[in-house]
Amino acid sequence: MAHDHNDPSFEKKHNLARFFVEQKHIAWVALLVALLWGIYGLKTMPQRKDPDIPVRQALIIVPWQGTSAEQIEQLVARKIEQTIAGNQWVTEIKGTSRTGSAMVQFELDEKGHYDRDKELDDVKIRLDSIHDLPHGAGPIIYVKDFGDTAALMLTVASPPADPAYVAWMSKLVEEGIRQVRSGLRQQGGSRFSLVVVYPKSIDSTEVEQRIAWAAPQLVNQHVISDVKLFSGAGFAAVDFASDLAIPDLQSALTKLMHEKLQLDEFNPDAWRPAIIGDPATTAETLQAVADDKYTYRDLDDFTDTIQRSLKTLPIVSKVERSGVLEQRVFLDFSQERLAQYNLTPSDLPKILMARNLPNVNESLNARGRTIEVHTTGEFKTADDLRSVIIGKSPNGTPLYLRDLVDIDRGYESPASYLNTFSRRDQNGKWITTRSITLSIQMRKGEQIGVFGEQVDANLQSIRKALPGDLVIARTSDQPLQVHDKIHLFTQSLIEAVVLVVIVALIGFWSWRTSLLVAAAMPITLAITFGMMSILGIDLQQVSIAALIIALGLLVDVPVVSGDAIVRELGEGKPRSVAAWLGPTKLFKVMAFATITNIASYLPFLMLPGDTGKFLYSLPVVISCSLLAALLVSMTFVPLISSFLLKSKFETPIEERRNRGFTGWYFRMSKKSIQHRKLCLACSLVLLVLGGVVFSRLKPQFFPKDLQYFSYIDVWLPEDSEISATREAARQVESIVQRVSEEYGKAHAEHGHPKQVLDYMTAFVGGGGPRFWQNATPEDRQTNYAEILLRTEDPHDTTPLLTRLQPILDAQVPGAIIDTRNLETGKSYGIAVQVRVSGEDMRVLQAQAAKLKRIFQDIPIAARVRDDWGEPSLRRVAHLDEDRANLARITNVDVADSINAALYGVRSGVLREGDQQIPVVGRLRMEERAQLSDLHSLYAFSSQGAPPVPLEQIATLLWQPYRPKIKRFDQYRTVTIQCWPAVGHLPSDVISAAMPRLKKFQEQLPAGFIFRFAGEYKEQVSGFQDLTTVLVICVFALYLALLAQFRHAVKPLIVFAAIPYGATGAIISLAIMAQPFGFMAFLGVISLIGVIVSHIIVLFEFIEERREEGEDLELALADAGILRLRPVMITVAATVIALFPLAAHGGPLWEPLCYAQIGGLTIATFVTLGLVPVLY
Repeated sequence: MAHDHNDPSFEKKHNLARFFVEQKHIAWVALLVALLWGIYGLKTMPQRKDPDIPVRQALIIVPWQGTSAEQIEQLVARKIEQTIAGNQWVTEIKGTSRTGSAMVQFELDEKGHYDRDKELDDVKIRLDSIHDLPHGAGPIIYVKDFGDTAALMLTVASPPADPAYVAWMSKLVEEGIRQVRSGLRQQGGSRFSLVVVYPKSIDSTEVEQRIAWAAPQLVNQHVISDVKLFSGAGFAAVDFASDLAIPDLQSALTKLMHEKLQLDEFNPDAWRPAIIGDPATTAETLQAVADDKYTYRDLDDFTDTIQRSLKTLPIVSKVERSGVLEQRVFLDFSQERLAQYNLTPSDLPKILMARNLPNVNESLNARGRTIEVHTTGEFKTADDLRSVIIGKSPNGTPLYLRDLVDIDRGYESPASYLNTFSRRDQNGKWITTRSITLSIQMRKGEQIGVFGEQVDANLQSIRKALPGDLVIARTSDQPLQVHDKIHLFTQSLIEAVVLVVIVALIGFWSWRTSLLVAAAMPITLAITFGMMSILGIDLQQVSIAALIIALGLLVDVPVVSGDAIVRELGEGKPRSVAAWLGPTKLFKVMAFATITNIASYLPFLMLPGDTGKFLYSLPVVISCSLLAALLVSMTFVPLISSFLLKSKFETPIEERRNRGFTGWYFRMSKKSIQHRKLCLACSLVLLVLGGVVFSRLKPQFFPKDLQYFSYIDVWLPEDSEISATREAARQVESIVQRVSEEYGKAHAEHGHPKQVLDYMTAFVGGGGPRFWQNATPEDRQTNYAEILLRTEDPHDTTPLLTRLQPILDAQVPGAIIDTRNLETGKSYGIAVQVRVSGEDMRVLQAQAAKLKRIFQDIPIAARVRDDWGEPSLRRVAHLDEDRANLARITNVDVADSINAALYGVRSGVLREGDQQIPVVGRLRMEERAQLSDLHSLYAFSSQGAPPVPLEQIATLLWQPYRPKIKRFDQYRTVTIQCWPAVGHLPSDVISAAMPRLKKFQEQLPAGFIFRFAGEYKEQVSGFQDLTTVLVICVFALYLALLAQFRHAVKPLIVFAAIPYGATGAIISLAIMAQPFGFMAFLGVISLIGVIVSHIIVLFEFIEERREEGEDLELALADAGILRLRPVMITVAATVIALFPLAAHGGPLWEPLCYAQIGGLTIATFVTLGLVPVLY
């Protein structure tokens, strides 16, 4: 391996180092070009929060109104699954069948090589070929961009009602109350007024009718008496006498609204009903129930304006809105009224379709000119519907639609999806108002910082067209997150340069040499940025972390080069010669050291799937920095040293053996070699200790991320209405507000409570937009709410959630609440999951119950549930065929009648500009209130026969049923899910359950399958992949060492030091209480190259000393003395450079940093102390 470094031929060599020293003008220009290249690369490099991982998910939705989950699963979901499974790249098909809809989600194989867009389009073509879905099922909705992630989320919220408006309405209401009570004779009991305030957009008739209908109901319940209806501009009210107090009246009213008044269908723009006793308290009472200033329709218009404006930006690829409450025009009909004119609910669409034709343009030729003929008839306003003639009345006059139905304009009723925004007002009081959230996606290849600036500028200009008090908040902010990561890199760079200068100053004891090493770092980074730009690497959290890791690695070769130059100067060489001669002598060693370092990182490119794509930039960026460092060591380090360094007396090796630290090292090295067997035996104790410690480390896949944002999942029973879910979400928000205040007081800063929580955004009825790459939004379902939290300091996120979880568990009964940190790496959902699959539903449920009990019996398993939920009850109409035939009623007639009564009849659309507002026929409120038992429902005949009460032709029974059926890979599948208790990891739960899980798997009936899911599944797969990478890494290093040493045994001596570095990493992880996860494993593997590179240079010096005639023992000790300074400097620099990332990079990078810090520290002592013994 070695060659004579004192060979005079070295001084006759003409290489790159000599060229840069002798051709200084060209060299300085090259340095300037390198710096400008780096600046240009950094400025133009695409920036984003996470690596760009292609979306491989898609979602299929098939509605079938009123149909049971079991029917939909059998007739729709299975067919969809079988169809998409025909694509060879489709994997993990997940199906959810609910009453009224089927949802099928699938992924394309993450490890395959294919054209993603082509395969997703192939699935669409296959779906389009399905033409045999049952009547009423469909259309098939294919969502190909289901996995797209928003770069920025803007929540547009209404401010609270204006105090001046509240005061004005209070005055009107108080005057109305006093006027209606004047002249009344008190007949017992106190007088109260029930008041509902509503905006101008609501038809007064709608509110007045509800109050007029509610008053007799309360009278019949002996709650109120002596009723007087009255109204005014913007309010409707009823005054009455009652012996009850206001709280009791409110309870009775709440019960009536839930049971009879269809609370979910009440116009959400109206204020909550207020009960006023003394008119003097009107202002106070109305202030307590005052609603938001802007209506849902106002917010729809505002956000539509913002959306249109943002879409004009070239840097924006897509803007979508969540929380828009869709408008409706309702045709409220009475069963008796329809029957009177021999009409059915299904006749309404026919009546409107005959009139509501879109404008048609035709043309005719007249005298050589083309004349357009324009026909009209399309509905333009809701009033146009009133004038539709549907026939003749008994007296021969025209019968209009307004005579048959009440026509009201409102919103989707009941609402299926709502968005609210909570924040502090000017007085620090928490307020919650209605909102709509815009999710904005950035075009690929752009810079996230520029994206944020352009969006802000656009909002600033559009603000002029919006109300000044409209709230616009960033509720997910990738530009901020990337800014923080870049700030972290900048801070780490400054810290690393300062620390490296200090370390080099201590090691070389020369400010000139320290400055030389410090100057090499920005030059190397500049070349690295240029290389990254050419390779198309984005600036995102992984590449930024790679750059921070590289800050320590890239000083290694420049330090060796600088040390070689210092040695040449010490031996009396002129500065112009030493500057290039030193690096030239060690070029081969530095090159092989660089190769071995690269060889320990490049195998990570072989990691398959999303994990490999996520980490792709890590080995590439580090390899670029190492190559750049080698280039700088052979070019700009010689150039700068030819000006900067000066000749300095170098203490001869003979003196260094006998004095100072090097003397102590020489003596210890000699003793270790002389007592090598004892030394090796003692070193084995360290390995045994490492093995013991490793057995106690807890395994983990990826840790939680350190972020401003987190979220809370709120789950209610499957059959819960959205009003119940909204109330549960309000309870959760109230608890979060209270606990965050308590946490802030407990962690006061400068004597003042710390503001912990900035704001909350709630999505009720389904998940919000995908704001985090691996946070998959939940399906639309009325029993679910997602609450997005934004903390002031990301370091408070995890402690706050840890404090919240037990309180939420205890104080929100009937709901399952999960506090969720954001995760990094591949998405796996709930941490602990196991699946059991099979077709027989009864047996499947029995096996799932056994599986569920296993986890319920584990004390550290929290919030155990299955993904099917509990069974519900439903009303089933068993048709009497004989009676139905006599009444000329078919099964389809009964189904259509029930659907019309419960869900309404889609009767047409009203077009306003680019909006199409559905027109829906539905039963009047008072008749819907009577449908709780279905006995009052009429069954309408499609054969012209008169309608008959459903109870005359059918028997109505209560029956248990499954409102949700889940499937996985075309099998019915129940997934048991839970979370680890506070202070435990998912692996702890799996370890505790594993013995019973193995027994469960053994006793499964034939045809049933047990599978792991969640973190455990991904952890096993990820560790298998990393083990493969480790084997490839070791083999590649062996080949590199074989090529260098040309000896088959010497590489094995080098490898003998690797276990000691791994032991250091394990002990370091244990000391820092870190689990052994994917990133820790990655850190251990990447240690190998650094350890090997140091040993390579040590071997070079050993061979050099032996060629100079020293005996083996003396050569080993002298080589250690010569390598002591550069090894200590480079290791110290590498370790210290990792501290900023460990301190500020968050949980993702802490295990990798601590593993490398501990491993390098131990490996240094092994390199200088044990390697000579092994040699």
